[in-house]
This record gives sequence, C-alpha cells and structure tokens, in this order.
Amino acid sequence: MSRPFPLTDGTYDVVILGGGMAGAGAARELALRGASVALLDKGDFASGTTSRSSKLVHGGLRYLELLDVGLVRESLRERETLRRLAPHVVRPLPFLVPVYRGGSRGLVKVRIGLRLYDWLTPGRDRERYRVLKPVDALSLEPAIRAQDLKGAGYYFDDLLLYPERLCLENVLSACRHGARAYNYADVEEVLRDRGGRVTGVKARDLLTGRMATLTARVVVNATGPWVDLVRERARLAERGTHVLRRTKGIHCLLPRVSERAVYHSTRDDRMIFVIPWRDFSLVGTTDTDFDGDLDRLHATREEVLYLLEEVRKAVPDPRVALERVAYTYAGVRPLTFEEGRRASDVSRAHRVVEEAEGTFLSVTGTKLTCFRSLAEHLGDRVLDTLGRRAPSRTAGLTLDGAEEEVGRVEAHTWLDVSPEMAASGLPRETLEALVTLYGRGFRRVIELAGKIPAGAERLCPQNPDIVAQLHVAVQEELAVSLQDVLLRRTGIGTSRCQGVDCVESIGQRMAQLAGWTPRRLAAELDAYRAHVARSQRFRG
Repeated sequence: MSRPFPLTDGTYDVVILGGGMAGAGAARELALRGASVALLDKGDFASGTTSRSSKLVHGGLRYLELLDVGLVRESLRERETLRRLAPHVVRPLPFLVPVYRGGSRGLVKVRIGLRLYDWLTPGRDRERYRVLKPVDALSLEPAIRAQDLKGAGYYFDDLLLYPERLCLENVLSACRHGARAYNYADVEEVLRDRGGRVTGVKARDLLTGRMATLTARVVVNATGPWVDLVRERARLAERGTHVLRRTKGIHCLLPRVSERAVYHSTRDDRMIFVIPWRDFSLVGTTDTDFDGDLDRLHATREEVLYLLEEVRKAVPDPRVALERVAYTYAGVRPLTFEEGRRASDVSRAHRVVEEAEGTFLSVTGTKLTCFRSLAEHLGDRVLDTLGRRAPSRTAGLTLDGAEEEVGRVEAHTWLDVSPEMAASGLPRETLEALVTLYGRGFRRVIELAGKIPAGAERLCPQNPDIVAQLHVAVQEELAVSLQDVLLRRTGIGTSRCQGVDCVESIGQRMAQLAGWTPRRLAAELDAYRAHVARSQRFRG
C-alpha cells in the first residue's frame, strides 16, 4: 500500500470527507459492514484537530458539572473499549485534582463527582478513586502547591500516546477491508442532482493536479472545523449556514514537572491539565472562539502566558516559564453550535446533521474518546439510507493490524518485550518504541530492519526510531511528505529536538525512496521548517 497512487473516477456507496479520527473511524466501520468506501482528506490523515488534542482518552469528569451524564457514560464505555483494542497506545493515567481554599470546587463537590464517575465506569476493575488529605496528596505528587491546599481527588483516566497512530490504524484497517483512502485530495465541488440529492464529489489530487469524479449514494462530511465550509461548497443551508462553533485550544510542551496528571480550575472557571507525556509535561488548554485561517494555526504569546500563569497556581515549579517551553501547538474544536452558551459549556456530544434527503451527513461535536461510537452511529445512518443491514464489528477487533477478537488482559501481553524481539539485536528502547507505535505490527518492522541496508540504524540520534520505519511509512502507511513521516508516522517531530538536526538526512533517504527531484526535496525541507517555526511563534 502506498501513496501517491492517483485519485481516479469511481463509484462508491459512501464518500467520506475528512481523514481525522471521525472520518477514519467511519471508514473502518462502514468497510467492515460491507459498504464500498472512499476516504478523502485535503492534507494528511490526522493532520488537523486529531493531532492537536490533549492526548486523553477520558470519560469527561467536567461534563458531570454540565449534567451531561449520557456523554460521560458513553465516554467511559468507549475508554474501556479502547484500552482493550489498542493497549499499545492507550495507557492508564493517574489524575490528581487539588482543592484550594477560595476555589470554586470544594472537597465535597469533588468527592460527589468522583463517586458518580466511578459508579458510571463499566466493570470498575481498575484502582478506584480516593479523596486525599493534604499530606497524602503532597506525598503522592510533591509538585503541587502546598499553600492553602485542602486536599485532592485522585482517580484514573487514560493517556493516548499517539492519536495520529490510532487514526492511521483505522485508515489502514479500512483499506484492508476494501476502502480506498486518499490523502492530499481536495474536494472542489459537491455534486447534486435536479432533486437536490447529493450524488458525489469532484476532487483534485494535490499530488498530480488531476481532477476525479467520485459518485456515491451518501457523502459524509467529517471535516472537523471545516464542516461549514464544505456545507457552503455543497450549497446546503437546510439547517442554517452554521451548524458549527469553532473554538481554539493551545498546548505547551514543558520539561516534566509532575509524574501524575494534575487537573486544575482556572480563574475563569475552565479546567486545565498538566499531563506527563513522553519526557514532557503537556499543558493545556485554552477554549476561545475562532474565525481565523484554519491552515495557519499557531499559539500566540498571550495565550501561552495565560496558560503558564494558570498552571503555576497549581504547580509552582520555576520550569513553568516561557523560556522553558519546548514548542507549542494549536487546534480548533468542531463543537455543535448552541446559541448563547460559553465555549467551555458547549456540549462535546457528537451530532449528525442530515441534509439533502439523507444523502449528506455532517458531523459536529466530535470527541476523540468517542470516535468509535460515533462511527457506529454514522454506520447505522448510512446503512439505513442504503437500505442494508449489517452488525457493527469495531468494538471487538483490535487496532494494531492483527484485527483479532481479544480480551483486555490478553491484549496487555503485547507490551512485553519478548525473546523474539530481544533476539533482533535492537536496543530495548527501540523495541519498546516499536511496540508502542505498531502494537503486534512491530514484527514487520523488525524483519525489514534485518533485510534492508542500514535498516536498524537510528533516523535521529535523539530518538529511537530506525531507518526501517521510514520504509514502512512510505511503502505501507501512505506517507508522502516529510511532515507525514516526522509528525504522524514516527515520534521524531514531536520530540524535544523536533527533528531539526536530522531532517536533512531523513529527507535525503525519503527522496531516494519516493523518487523526489532536488526541487521537491528542497520544498519538503522548507515546509517542515515552516511547521517548526509556527510551533515557536509564541516567542515573538
């Protein structure tokens, strides 16, 4: 499997626009239920909101304050499902909720919330919540502020190490079951018949410049913050010109300042996270309305300063400072439009907006944790329109390439470095990184590393990723640009060095694999450096 392969004319049951978690999950769901599917994204898969998240698989403790119990129940169920299907990228994460004198949330409120959260959790087979005294909270996490501390809530949610890899696994799974997936394919026109029903799309292959017509009985608009722009292109206004509320959220990467996640209330009654991720503390997030350029997002200096100031109130570490920020990223949430509500109070529950007699479905309010249940809902709606019946299978098939029915306890054995892996001669750090990225698919990388020249060599001195992974990315994982490889197929571009020192050598290797001209290589290097520069723009 590779890309570029040309985007060509075709007829499908459903064309899905948007290759983030919502679109990728829907493509897998429908392909497994027997529909013919084409998935299109104008960039790379997971290059939008999916890769700019807080990297959490969580039930949404804050949603209980909004009395959205149904969403919390669904989220907790999907969290448990993901732990079973993708244990290589989903890991338990302990959370501490410090409570301070004068704060808006007292210990009684935290205790009630955690008790309800625990009660809603299916199975409840993990460590249960606790409400800690100040001395116990500080013993567990010395990084939190001791002054005015009344106590803390303690509970578990999950960390999603690489949302981009989980999205990609959905795309590749869909392809294994007959779907066609095209990154860098921009929809320029949504086709409609005389009766107003949507009949397909015209899209341009951005790699070749050629146009193609894809006809379909249903088109799904899962383009995230671009949903209303695509609806405008389709000349649809049955549900008003806006079904979306776009809000911007930024994240900062700091040196590791805590070993547990800290969940803290801000002065404007928002909740922010300090999350241990790789060797960083991932800090986020803001929630402000956004109507700017979606393709040139970056964190501003003012946004970063606001976030750091709020974090210091709970974690007063001197490293929580502007000069210690390694890099930033920004994304836009595709929330459902709700008149008169604060951005942070808008429901995160997904909604499917049906237009053109059910032939055009737009998705709003998508939540990373619930991508699979959203996909199942979409699958039901699409199959109804197609006049077919087929059961959903995605809750039982693993997301690591093996696609087997597997129980959670059995699945966690993947994470052990087996004698088979140890015999490869690769360093343990590399082996563990391969398991995290590929699950049981690590075997094909190890085999390739022993077959190709320099296959076991590191791509970057500061990261465990190896040359064989570049070959896998280009030949099997639809990677066509340097950004695809560094940011969404490996962990190099999101590491502390951001791949700055190794990008030229990796570019040279990729140019040989993909047959790039010197001009194309130069353009790829420029594009990657521009991405890094955007992540540093907060410095002024």
